[in-house]
Amino acid sequence: MARLDKTENSLAAGQRVFGRYYLTRTLGEGGMGVVWLAHDRVLEQPIALKFLAPHLVADHAEIERLKTETRRSLKLAHPNIVRIHDFILTPQGAAVAMEYVDGWSLWSLKVDKPRQVFSVAELRPWIRDLCAALDYAHNEARIVHRDIKPANLILNSRGQIKVTDFGLSREIQHDAVPDAAQAAIVGTDWYMSPQQWTGEPPAVADDIYSLGVTIYELLTGKPPFYEGDVFTQLHEVIPPSMTDRLFEFGVEDAAIPLLWEETIAACLAKDAARRPVSAREVAMRLGLPLS
Repeated sequence: MARLDKTENSLAAGQRVFGRYYLTRTLGEGGMGVVWLAHDRVLEQPIALKFLAPHLVADHAEIERLKTETRRSLKLAHPNIVRIHDFILTPQGAAVAMEYVDGWSLWSLKVDKPRQVFSVAELRPWIRDLCAALDYAHNEARIVHRDIKPANLILNSRGQIKVTDFGLSREIQHDAVPDAAQAAIVGTDWYMSPQQWTGEPPAVADDIYSLGVTIYELLTGKPPFYEGDVFTQLHEVIPPSMTDRLFEFGVEDAAIPLLWEETIAACLAKDAARRPVSAREVAMRLGLPLS
């Protein structure tokens, strides 16, 4: 453990790691660890390396789960999903090697906006991309993301959305009782469905809920529940409409189409059975049919 702590703290630009990667600069940091832009000397291309935090590296069960999920994610090949290349575990540390996307997350772009909100017109092509990625993952790869949020949606230089962090996804299960690995709660508090919070088996409905939260935040500036006891609110409180939330924030000239209000409200239903059954249905309801 001490050795891994020392290695993580000593990462620096220009350093060679795992034999083939040269670190360039940090791209971001979160609860799972730090992400570096690196140069792959074997393939001669930029790559993103997500170094796992020491407490995760020390957890054998978590490492095995991440290995399994990374192997599954290697099969994902979609233009709107960041490609996962490898899971690396050595005495130097552990990291997920993935496609580098030259762009910014929608969360970063949002906070730079004057009102910290996007318009429906701006979101249309991006939400279509997101729904296309989820539809592919759910139906072709049979996995759910479990952490859809603005910070995991990268807008590249071509104006295309790339969904990242599929390496932390879970396989869709139809068993009534989850095993210990499935019962582990994975996700980000404000974006998790009620079922995800209570450790129910992974389901498409979890991603549909998070999709609704994400769109709600991008249009209003905040997720439906963003302070206080999120667990209680998630189970007992119906969030205000997006138009009402914008009014609360002093934005009185917002025009959220009724179709979008109704669709997002359906995504946020506390009963999973009342949500749209697929990302394709969400796109269709929003007037963004997938090809």
